[in-house]
Amino acid sequence: MKIIGTILIMSLFSLLMSSCSPKERTITDLNPDRHNEYYQKGCDLIQPFMVLHGNEITPPQKRKVSDGIMYLDAVTKINPENWAAFWIKGKGYQALNDSLSAYTEFKSSYSIQKENPDVARELMIECLNLGKADEGVQVAREALSLRPKESGLVANLALALLIQGNLDEAMFQIDKAISLDPSDEINKNVRSFILEVKSGQRKPPKTYHDLMK
Repeated sequence: MKIIGTILIMSLFSLLMSSCSPKERTITDLNPDRHNEYYQKGCDLIQPFMVLHGNEITPPQKRKVSDGIMYLDAVTKINPENWAAFWIKGKGYQALNDSLSAYTEFKSSYSIQKENPDVARELMIECLNLGKADEGVQVAREALSLRPKESGLVANLALALLIQGNLDEAMFQIDKAISLDPSDEINKNVRSFILEVKSGQRKPPKTYHDLMK
């Protein structure tokens, strides 16, 4: 009976833990000596499930991502200037399809590190996911100022302008992106999308998700 009771208690504890959100499950040992350990564990758990081309993850994989976020929460409590930890947490929340939390983490990362276009790019995407088009355009311009000749960043600005409703500048920027890299088929598809919106053939997108449909 004691064995059965122990098993039931363990099962109940496991169920309760699995139902907690990443923000509810925390690490209390914030010894600075464990910073690197927690950072590595968090990265190792999240990186395999970072969003690539709309891939879906299973519930057990979501649990791993949540654990990764938990470790990185401890990292940013120990060192609030660790922009990379905030960024990877944002990627974790992307994998969990939680745009608001991803936006919060990317914004924290960007407030610390404004010289990395990858940080700006992810913040811009989540701005657009949440319908924050004006902020998305601002961040896209700031990212482009770092690498004015990078066609991908020019295209990102075009997308942000499209969602903002500034179709003329969106067309100008996507033409610029294509001139920088004529072989990029994605940019050509974006141009076609903008033309369809301008002609009334396609409904204007309000979010980044609308573009991905």
